[in-house]
Amino acid sequence: MRKKCVALAVIAVNAILALLPQAHAASDSGGILSRQMATALIRENATAIWDARENIRFAKKAYETQALRSESIDTKKTTFYNPFTKEDENYYYDATTQMQLRLAKEFIPAQLKYVWEVRQKALAVTGNAMANAADNLYIGLYSAYQNKILAEKSLELANRLFEREEVRYNNGLITALDLEGARLDVQTHENAIIKANRDYENIHRQFNRLAGLELNYRYDLVGTPWVSHNKILITEEQAVSSALKNRMEIWDLDQQIRLTLTKLTIYQHENVNKYDPKTKEDYEKALDEMEDLKLKLAEQKYSIEKEIRQAYQDLKTSYLDLEIAKLEFAKQKNQLETVSKQYHQGLVPISVVEQLENAVNQLEYAVNMSMITTLIKQDQFSRAISVGPGY
Repeated sequence: MRKKCVALAVIAVNAILALLPQAHAASDSGGILSRQMATALIRENATAIWDARENIRFAKKAYETQALRSESIDTKKTTFYNPFTKEDENYYYDATTQMQLRLAKEFIPAQLKYVWEVRQKALAVTGNAMANAADNLYIGLYSAYQNKILAEKSLELANRLFEREEVRYNNGLITALDLEGARLDVQTHENAIIKANRDYENIHRQFNRLAGLELNYRYDLVGTPWVSHNKILITEEQAVSSALKNRMEIWDLDQQIRLTLTKLTIYQHENVNKYDPKTKEDYEKALDEMEDLKLKLAEQKYSIEKEIRQAYQDLKTSYLDLEIAKLEFAKQKNQLETVSKQYHQGLVPISVVEQLENAVNQLEYAVNMSMITTLIKQDQFSRAISVGPGY
């Protein structure tokens, strides 16, 4: 009995494993692709993110190694053994040497720490950039998937119409030219399906390549997300403030200004910058660097503020367009219900119902595309007011 239970458990486990994502490699299709899953797959398989993590590791090691070395630097003096007095004696450096040693002890580690922190920021920006790329690819995949479904529905309606026209032709109600027109309409929709399928296959393979899936793998369904709110949840001023506080471009320039200020302070050690020719030259260059960095910072802040304000208004418009599309869709659905009742009462022909069904299908597609576009704009906007990247 115990052996039988163990065997059943093994079978159950194997059945569960067969349903896990690893099965994609052995199967040609399956599952539902959501927008969140698409983003996660592409981010997990992005070599750019792997490279960014490696860069962080190398930069951290370089900083920690230099920091340990710098701790032992005495910027004031060195101690040596005097064989004549047989005692340790101190040799005090001149001001210029002390300044140079301060650069090695204070500035170089700070510079390497800055490089390490830049790499960390770059990882976050790279992750967001890959998420943006995933979003853009997902909307293309979703659009191709929906176009395929719409083409199939349109062909179905065209075939129904052709069957009715064939009956009418056989009853002498329409000409051969009219029947040929209906047949050509079917052929047109058949060609549309071929194109829609080809477009879907092409973009699915492109997605699979970036997502680390087998190229021939196909999802059964590309899911439609849902918008949980109908407006931006922060004000325009809050969005601008967040971007100016968090964007990597501004953080980077701020850190460069701090490093340059550290360097200037060290150059001023006991007024070395006023009498040592080389230090004086370096000091002047650092002053020019400081002015250049401050100018770049002001320009960057202006550029980002302008960018965020434009993006905010664009997102606001997208929310409004989505609500308008939803209202129009609801209106057309109500009209379809009314016409369907009229058809059952014998007041209108079936062709009118089918035409309206096709229009409703097109509107539903437009609403879903507007919804996904708005969601993507919202997420990309959220990334743009954090570490980045921008637009």
